[in-house]
Amino acid sequence: MDFLEKIRSAVSDYKMLQRGDAVVAALSGGADSVSLLYALNELSGELGITVSACHINHHLRGEESDGDMRFCQEMCSRLGIPLFVREAEVGSMQQKHESLEECARRVRYDFFAEVSAGKKLATAHSSNDCAETVLLNLMRGTGLKGLCGVPPVRGNIVRPLIYCTRADVEEYCNSRGLSWVTDKTNLCDDYTRNKIRHIILPEMLKINGSLFSTMNRMEKSLREDSDFLEDMARQALESARKPGGYDSAELAKLPKPVQSRAIKLIFFAGGIEPSALRINTAADILAAGRGKFNPCRGKFFVVKRGTAYIEEAEQHYRKHEA
Repeated sequence: MDFLEKIRSAVSDYKMLQRGDAVVAALSGGADSVSLLYALNELSGELGITVSACHINHHLRGEESDGDMRFCQEMCSRLGIPLFVREAEVGSMQQKHESLEECARRVRYDFFAEVSAGKKLATAHSSNDCAETVLLNLMRGTGLKGLCGVPPVRGNIVRPLIYCTRADVEEYCNSRGLSWVTDKTNLCDDYTRNKIRHIILPEMLKINGSLFSTMNRMEKSLREDSDFLEDMARQALESARKPGGYDSAELAKLPKPVQSRAIKLIFFAGGIEPSALRINTAADILAAGRGKFNPCRGKFFVVKRGTAYIEEAEQHYRKHEA
C-alpha cells in the first residue's frame, strides 16, 4: 500500500474528513508536515476538501526558527495555499510550574484552535510518532490510555498519516522532489523521545520488521477497550447522579477500572486536572464513605452525607512569621 493509499485508508477507517470540509494542515516545515500538506492538496479534489495551512514560530532557535517560517511561507506561496502564521516569544510566556516544552505546546495548540475553528485541523503524526509515544508512556508507568498512542481523531483534530511510517514519508517526498527543513534538536539524543527514536526503535525493528503496523493494530484494539470503559464510566455517573452531586455509595461499588474513569470525569467537569494520585485519593474517600481533600487551589473533592461532589472555596494562607 503506497503513501496516498494509506492516507485514504486512515481517512476512511476513522471518518476523519467529509466532502465540503475545510482542512487546516499544521505545518512545521519538517518532512512529515510537508508530506501531509502536499498529500492533502493532491487529494483535495478526490476528497472534496479545501486546504490551508498554519505555522507557528516559537522563536526558540533564533535564525533557524525564522528560516523555518520563511520556508513554509515560500512553499505555500508556490502552491497557492493560504497560510496562517503566528510568531510567539514562548521563552517569556511560561506559567508557574510549566516547562518550556509544555508552554510551547500550550501556545501552539491555542493557535491551532483559533485558526481551525469550524474546520478540521490535520496534524502530521505518523506511525513512528505513535510508537514513540507508547514507549515513552510505558517507561513513565502508564495506564491503558497511555498505551493507545496518539488518537487518530480528537475533536476536530485529525491525523491522516497515522498509518504512514517515516520511511513512507521520505519516499513520498523524494518521489515528488520535495524539500524540507530539519530541526537540529531532533538529532540530539539528550531528549528521551530522541533516544527512543534513534536507539530503541531501530533495535526493535531488527526483531520485528513489521513493528509499526503491529503496534497500529495493538493501539486500535486498546483504544476500543478504553472507549468501552469510558462509556461505562459515563453511564455509571449518569446513573449515580443526584441533586448536588453523585451517590457516593454507588460510585464506591464500581469496578476499579470504571470507578477511576468516573472520578476522572468528575474532576474534568470540576475544572481539576486528574492525576493517578488525585484519583486514588478520591477513591479512598469513596471507600471510607466520608472525607474531603484539596487536589488544587480553591477546589475540594468531598464525600458527605452519601453525596460526592466538587466544592469550590476560597483558601487563605497565613504568612509564616519567623
